[in-house]
Amino acid sequence: SSGINAEYGEDNHQFVVRNNRVQECMSNRDDWYSKSKNYWKEVPSTVDGMLGGYGSLTHSDLCSSAQFIAKLYTGLNTELALDCGAGIGRVTKGLLLNIFDRVEMIDTCQEHLDSAQEYLGEEMFARVPAQHCCGLEDFHPAPNTYDLVWMQWVIIYLSDYDFIELLARFKKSLKKDGYIIIKDNVTRTGCELDDSDSSVTRSDYQLKQIFKRAGLQVVVDSYQKNFP
Repeated sequence: SSGINAEYGEDNHQFVVRNNRVQECMSNRDDWYSKSKNYWKEVPSTVDGMLGGYGSLTHSDLCSSAQFIAKLYTGLNTELALDCGAGIGRVTKGLLLNIFDRVEMIDTCQEHLDSAQEYLGEEMFARVPAQHCCGLEDFHPAPNTYDLVWMQWVIIYLSDYDFIELLARFKKSLKKDGYIIIKDNVTRTGCELDDSDSSVTRSDYQLKQIFKRAGLQVVVDSYQKNFP
């Protein structure tokens, strides 16, 4: 495997992906995260921007997500959720605030978070107790805080090591009967690197290896239908 800087240790145990090029990119932590942050700074603060030009998919996406959460309703507390990679609040508005009393938002781009108040409207925005402008790799939530952590189209920007560490922190941040929900693209085999924004799409197998290393157990999984 490729060389790894001291920040990651001297072996490849923190990698799940077995692609040397991806390992090399992830190992250069500053470059890996600065590229994705710079990419999102150039994206318009609109639904179409949040969905990479596929704004027409938002209704189908949100309906399927609501159906998925409904599978967890038994015993699910609905006081506080966290929307990861929240952007302007597309999922906060269209899904989470319809279920939870309050929703915190986290995103790396302050401009997108600043647009959330107008996008959500005053009444909904009043139920957002906190906005965190921070990369998930640097986010350290308080223990016993969230009923649900929602991570959609954001895990691709995390290195394997930071992804595992973050999930372990999120596990501690959940209240009793809390859940972490991850919704993202998967490959059939191996991983796919997009150099333009430092993102890596992993296989279902690789993701489950990461969950296992973080001490998590998959309770429910399903495929999103009616997507291109």
